[in-house]
Amino acid sequence: MNTRKLFAMFLGALTATTLSATCWAADIVLKLATQANGNHKYYHLLLEESLKAAGHTVKIEPEDNLPQPRIVSYIDEGKLTLHYFLQTKERDAKYVPVNHKLTQGLIGQRVMLIPKGDESVYTKVKSLEDLKASGKVAGLGKGWFDVSVWNESGLPVLEQGGEWKYLYKMIASKDRGIDYFPRGAIEILAEAKEQPSLAIEPNLLLVYPRDFIFYLSKPNALLQPILEAALKQAEKSGLQKKLIDEYFGPQIATLHLDKRTRINLKNPTSN
Repeated sequence: MNTRKLFAMFLGALTATTLSATCWAADIVLKLATQANGNHKYYHLLLEESLKAAGHTVKIEPEDNLPQPRIVSYIDEGKLTLHYFLQTKERDAKYVPVNHKLTQGLIGQRVMLIPKGDESVYTKVKSLEDLKASGKVAGLGKGWFDVSVWNESGLPVLEQGGEWKYLYKMIASKDRGIDYFPRGAIEILAEAKEQPSLAIEPNLLLVYPRDFIFYLSKPNALLQPILEAALKQAEKSGLQKKLIDEYFGPQIATLHLDKRTRINLKNPTSN
């Protein structure tokens, strides 16, 4: 074997050793989007605490108060390291999925934001068929995974293009063809506080089996095994459950999820 080949093998071994060591003790900088209502805090802390527990050092560089369309474009362009989205086949192909469920299914438990004064409108709804028969129309962001769930379940839905937060005003106006906005049980309280013209529907829980995962932008693909290992360990150690209880336990209690009428929606098989 000549000297050049030996040198190439040495460099390859050295690189592999360095990458392996980096996976176990890395200095990680995460560029992450924040939200004004603080709904991002659990996800950022889960990342930070999981990585620290795995022996890494972590620095978060926030991009403050980005609207959803810009978050998506920043992930597309590699300006953000990652973000949490509902898992879909399309996103799995477009980004780099970190295969770990983040909310233990809580994000798939939906409570409705409705116009204030309409709290009694849904009292007779006890099943999916009742909700269909009511003729009430959901408002959702254009292209959201939820749209396919509502369509698969036979429920009418209106999609809002561009900035989805316009849905709040559209529902409050009661003249835009939208009757309710289904939100995750772990999102709705913070949003309701910001929308005094809206109320939380008190009786129903719309459920489908789907969860948030982290999606890395393509330039940050090398972080995938590091994050998956750290998050798996956080689940095993109880760290993730502790953070879920800390951040979402009070919300679950306030919304009385266990006492609501549970309506199971249909999960589209194509997604």
